[in-house]
Parts: sequence; structure tokens; C-alpha cells
Amino acid sequence: MQTGETPRLLISSHDRRRFVRPGDIYAYTPSAREMVVLKRTGEPEGFRLRPHGIDLVQRQGRWWLYVVSHDRELISDQHSLMIYEVDGDTLRFHKQLLSPLLSAPNDVAVADNGDIYVTNERRDGASIIEWLLLQQKATVAMYRAGQGWQLAAEGLAIANGIVIDGNTVWVTQTLGEGMVRYSRQADGKLAQATQLTSLSLLDGLSESRPGYLLATSYPSLIGLGLHWQRQRSRARTVVHEVNTQSGSHRIVFSDPGTGINAVSSARRMGDRLYLGQLFDPYLLNCPWPGSNGNPADSRDDKPAANN
Repeated sequence: MQTGETPRLLISSHDRRRFVRPGDIYAYTPSAREMVVLKRTGEPEGFRLRPHGIDLVQRQGRWWLYVVSHDRELISDQHSLMIYEVDGDTLRFHKQLLSPLLSAPNDVAVADNGDIYVTNERRDGASIIEWLLLQQKATVAMYRAGQGWQLAAEGLAIANGIVIDGNTVWVTQTLGEGMVRYSRQADGKLAQATQLTSLSLLDGLSESRPGYLLATSYPSLIGLGLHWQRQRSRARTVVHEVNTQSGSHRIVFSDPGTGINAVSSARRMGDRLYLGQLFDPYLLNCPWPGSNGNPADSRDDKPAANN
């Protein structure tokens, strides 16, 4: 979310069913109901953007967008992290970061001091064995200016979403058990790992409000796979709001696939909830549940109604 007089959402968009195709970064302004593709300038010759996770930070009045970009194929180890300055409706290329530690990058988050953290779904990006055998080999890589890349955390099972708040870092796992909370050390590495929830099959992660995170999840990997291969097949989705201290959670959105399929990203803006998905080309805009005094830190197994 890019704040200001007219807040807007920046959206990573890529056709996952036709992975070789390039993608784009969109900007959506809710107050005007306007969606535009952001023009990109200054990129390296021959570069093709296939965006995945993104993070947007503001420093000294300037906005910087960090974008995970994939190779032509998902099963590869030739990925990069792109950094752009956001200038109105234009993304001006600033830097491309490459490293063998970006083995299967998924999401990115930037700390207050500029350290960049990237989750990797697999340690070996050119292999699917880690998926098939449910191996806990996924990593979090960190980049620090002047020092380069290093491993910040290991032993995860498909590391996915990541959020940083000061010296605390949260990471979701798709095949591992729930969400992991870490403490950032002086050298940037992540320590004191604590399993925060027992929720499984988690994907995207974002801030909901102070002390709470939004985590998307897939009740059925089989359903997700069928939807990937056949657009008409439905993939149920659940979005949880999680208390970052206790790990208690409630369902704030649930859909069997009739309104939206395979939600990978959820973002709250005021009293609205915006949902993006893995494969289909639209967002879903819903009212935020709990605005009528529902206590957000209580467990609620009854999902709010969808719109």
C-alpha cells in the first residue's frame, strides 16, 4: 500500500499458467476505481520481469519497490531481486541483485536499516524433490549493503510470506507447521525461532493492524493443483487474522471458489479487504469484518460473509 493523499495498492501480476510470459506491476486507486500498468524504464537489456513477492518502502520522501523476479521457468535457480524507484506511474530501475542464495525466491521484506530478506521455497531451485518429499530445506536469504548475501534462516518447508516489524520477523510455511517468529540479530541473521500457530498450508502474509497479521491459506493442495491446471476447477481459500504475540487467530474470509480462487495475498485498507489470487486476473474487494465491535483477538471459526 502506497500511502498519501490518494492511497493506492501496488500489485504484482504474472500469468502463472503461462510462466514464460512476462508480467507487470499494476497500481490500483480505490477512491477512483482506477487500475493502471506502471511503466518501467532503465531495465537491463533483454530483461523480462516475471514478478512474485514485492515490498514497498518509503525513505526520505521517496518510494522504493522491491520485486522478486523469476526466470522463464519456476523450476530454476536463475532468479533475481529488482529494485525500482516509484515515480508517479513510472518505475525507474535502480538495481538488480543476483545470488545463488536466491534459489527459489517467493517473497521479500525490507527492514528499517535497509536489510533485505527474501524467502526461498526450496534450497535447490532447480529440483522438485524437496516438494515431493516434504523436506524442510527452505531458507531465508538476507542482503546487506556492502556485505552482500548470506543465509539468515534455514530448516523451513516452503518458506512463503514474510513481514518485518523492527527486530521481529514472521515467516509463513506452506508445508511446514504454521507461522514462525524470529528475532533479528545484529548481523542480520534470524534466531530464537518460535512456532506461532499450528495453521498449515499458509501462503501470503501482511500487516492487518498493530499486533495482528493476515495470512492466506489453502485447505486443499489437490484443489489448488487442479485449479492451476483447469481454470474452471475451484480452489477454496481461507484468510486468517493472527495475533502476533499469542498466535490466536480468527477467520476473516472464506470462499469455496465461487467468488475467488486460490487467494495468495490479502491486504487491509481501512474498512476494506482486498484479495489477490494465484492464477485468475482480478482482485476481490470486501468489507472488513469485525467493524461492528467483534473482538479481533478472539477465535472465530465462522467466516465473515463475502461480497
